Amino acid sequence: MNDAEVINPFVYLQRNAEANPSGVFVETATQKVLNSEAFELAKKIAYEFRHLGVKPGDLVALDLPETLSMIFAEAAFHEAAVSTVLPHGYVADGLFAIDWIFSSATPAPAAHGGARVISVDAAFLQRVEQNPYGITPRDFDSELSTARLVFSSGTTGRANAMEYSLGMLEYCTDAAADTWLAGDPCLTLFPTATPFGFFAFYLSVKIGKPYWSVEAGDPANIIEIALRSSATALRASPAQLAGLVDVLEARNQTLPAVREALTVGSVMPPALSARVRAATDGCVIQNLYGSTEGTVARLRLTDSDDPFDGGQPHPRSDVQIVDENHVEVPDGQIGRIRHKSAYMIQEYVGNPAATLEAFTDGWFYPGDLGLIRPDGGLTLTGRVSEVLNAGGVKVDPATLDLFAVTHPLVSDAASFEYESNTGLKQIGIVLVTEDGLDVQALIRDFGTQFGGAAPKLVARIDEIPRNTMGKPMRRALAEQYKQS
Repeated sequence: MNDAEVINPFVYLQRNAEANPSGVFVETATQKVLNSEAFELAKKIAYEFRHLGVKPGDLVALDLPETLSMIFAEAAFHEAAVSTVLPHGYVADGLFAIDWIFSSATPAPAAHGGARVISVDAAFLQRVEQNPYGITPRDFDSELSTARLVFSSGTTGRANAMEYSLGMLEYCTDAAADTWLAGDPCLTLFPTATPFGFFAFYLSVKIGKPYWSVEAGDPANIIEIALRSSATALRASPAQLAGLVDVLEARNQTLPAVREALTVGSVMPPALSARVRAATDGCVIQNLYGSTEGTVARLRLTDSDDPFDGGQPHPRSDVQIVDENHVEVPDGQIGRIRHKSAYMIQEYVGNPAATLEAFTDGWFYPGDLGLIRPDGGLTLTGRVSEVLNAGGVKVDPATLDLFAVTHPLVSDAASFEYESNTGLKQIGIVLVTEDGLDVQALIRDFGTQFGGAAPKLVARIDEIPRNTMGKPMRRALAEQYKQS
């Protein structure tokens, strides 16, 4: 793509509507939207955008049901505007301007970031239905024009906003077509509010295939869609796969068409890998290591039970292990991971302090520690920002989590660092368990395995708080159990 060949992504939907009007734009467990229907509605919404005064480059925040949000995103493409879905509770005041918020919530969200709030209610949709749809799409200026605003996971603090350009969307979906979104059909369990989910949706429209949407991610809906689509590939976080397997096991049911499951977002416990294989009649467990900022960094497309295997080099990405002075270290030596790709973002919108911390000399530092093995593969050894420290004894929280879920009565776990009522830093862990767990015995096992790094606080919880990428919200847990 170059500036003389800038393509408005809306043309993909238009092409699908003209070439295959009865083809499926999106299908969920409860509805099916055809290409022709999506095209007509998106055009009518685009007309409404233009009537309201939406201009090219305006930031349009969508607070809508999943399927409607996709169609509104297509309308934003039509008008060369920038679409986004704000994280729950996110307030942009002082960071960047939001021009429009289109919301179906009752009551409508408060205006912030300078936004004009438009209620997408029955009256709005009735008005849209009466609109003509013959207007011509507007043009983006170049491949560097922003087309989507996305957000980092925010596991250790505030989520940061990033601008994805047209070129980046094209780059990422080209890279994904035969690697991390390969499979026919490929079922992505992430919502389109996440970068991974949006890439899957964008790629589906681009190549003219149905987008199978799991909507809110209810496991029963996922099973229904997986069976209906005969999905051969799943793309999900370990937590999403665990919820899916729980329901399959309770139903004594399998998904025999699934041949591979690629995980992203956090480490995959070996015991969960075994359950996923059993629930899919033996699928291959793969892994993607990357970031919202720098896109895919490493891929492991072979089966493995090593939860810390980050995979082999990806041809479109560069990964290095460096010391505290940003100097590359020899293979086999642990250091900070950094990576970059051709279309990676270079800054967080409205947050120069966070930008300075995460980006150096064109490299993105995701906060992970690792080493390069003799076979060229990446082994993850922890996170700089999440290493737990109890009185000088440090431990990677993922190691504690994985140890906990090896117990047959522990289905999920998340460790964290909290401040006790004496002001000292301690390590805690919350567990999702079945009845009958001998907690005292488990605490003794932790002490034997980890010594001074063993959790001092152990609590049962109904569900681990996780973000949309399936990562545990350790900071939220630390606040919840502060001075317990």
